[in-house]
Amino acid sequence: MFNVELKEVHIGKAIRERLEELKMTKTEFGRLIGVPQQHVNRIFERETIETKKLLKICRALDFNFFALFCKFPTNISAYLSAVALGNGDANNNLGETAVLSQLEVMKVKLEKAEVTERDLRDQIGGLKDNVEQLKSNLHDKDEIINLLKTNRN
Repeated sequence: MFNVELKEVHIGKAIRERLEELKMTKTEFGRLIGVPQQHVNRIFERETIETKKLLKICRALDFNFFALFCKFPTNISAYLSAVALGNGDANNNLGETAVLSQLEVMKVKLEKAEVTERDLRDQIGGLKDNVEQLKSNLHDKDEIINLLKTNRN
């Protein structure tokens, strides 16, 4: 279990600070979230806000205000975490199930690679046999040419 430290946040004050940081007017902000400019001042005064509205504000101001309410630990047990790499993406998966799932995927890929390797080795063997056969044919032709030259003389 994670020890999440919850914090008291005056959400209206945090929103006002973000607005000032972006140098955005109250009118522009109100237009983005669909409220008249006079209601923007009320938002700044609020200590709490409805989740749906806060989500809209997060999108409008390109900032995750939800993250202000808690501080997650910076150290995570390596036993519980794994980074799964696939198709160039890195995903942080927690738990043994995710690790086992990735191991199964890798196992299937390895088995396919082994089959491909066997097939390629068989093809190489067949090509070597063909080369030996061609060398033998060439040797036979050289012998025939030498016999013909000898018979002409």
